[in-house]
Amino acid sequence: MPELAPEEQIEVEADRRRRITAAFRLGSEASPAASGPSWLGPMLAGIAMALAAALVLGVITIARATPGTTQATPSVKASPTH
Repeated sequence: MPELAPEEQIEVEADRRRRITAAFRLGSEASPAASGPSWLGPMLAGIAMALAAALVLGVITIARATPGTTQATPSVKASPTH
């Protein structure tokens, strides 16, 4: 970056401050409605956590089931007389 005279450095710094101040003003005037409903994010997060908990509990329940409690359906066998 080329060396600037002290007056130019002051001007550049003042311009930078003006741009930052303008950006803050624009940001504070922004409408929150444009970003969508504020309740949607927490609701989706709650649903995701509930589904994850249900999945974990279901896997634990299936894993703890003893082999004697799960019965296979009897297979259909053809009669030798037919």
